[in-house]
Amino acid sequence: MKKIFIIFLSAFFGYANAQIGIKIAEPVGVLDINGDLNIRSSLRTGGTDNVKGNAGATGTIFHNNADLQVNDWKEIKIADGQGSMSVFFINTAKDQHGAVFTENGNSVPYTENSEITTDWKVLEDTEYAFSVSNAVNKIVFTFQTTAQKMGNGNSSSGFACGIFLDNYLKAVRTDVLLGPEGSYKIFNLNATLTNIPPKNDYKVKAACIKRTLNGGTLGIGKPATDNNPYLNATMSQSILTTSVLQSYQ
Repeated sequence: MKKIFIIFLSAFFGYANAQIGIKIAEPVGVLDINGDLNIRSSLRTGGTDNVKGNAGATGTIFHNNADLQVNDWKEIKIADGQGSMSVFFINTAKDQHGAVFTENGNSVPYTENSEITTDWKVLEDTEYAFSVSNAVNKIVFTFQTTAQKMGNGNSSSGFACGIFLDNYLKAVRTDVLLGPEGSYKIFNLNATLTNIPPKNDYKVKAACIKRTLNGGTLGIGKPATDNNPYLNATMSQSILTTSVLQSYQ
């Protein structure tokens, strides 16, 4: 009986030091499972012969950490709001091409979801693509540019800038630039879309349009004239940031 026990024990140690495969003929790890893993208690990492591994805390996620010998747990920050969302995409683009307008435009209202026309001047480097994969979402647009007028004395210059998604207007603001020759101002537009249909490669861009200029020249996203004593391209450039927030569920 003792001999049988010794033989069995030797076989067990040899097996324990080998790679073990479950439903797989040639395992590539110490334990290689071809199938579902059902854990009825905690999953622990970084343990030793004397200390239990770390099971993480409530709200943390298991994190593949290439800088450590073992993976670890990370605390995640999910924004409060509709369904508790997290940022799945964020991008910022800048444009220094801008747009220059002369003569008067039309002081008319603008309609949401109207298709872009040639009256709108696209700030070309603000155009880029993003995707939405979850029907529960918020898309946040933040746009900033500079407007400057030249050549119309103390008269006002009116304009509008909007955010277009797949060439359809989703947000717009009008503004009036007041002051003497060379006056300029910062223009901001913030907008949020909620629960837009999931889709790959939405195309977003910013565009501006002239309203009542009262003569002279209006520059948006660039100086109104070359060799400008008040602004340069860096000071007047446009910035468009898009953030896609989605629910994990």
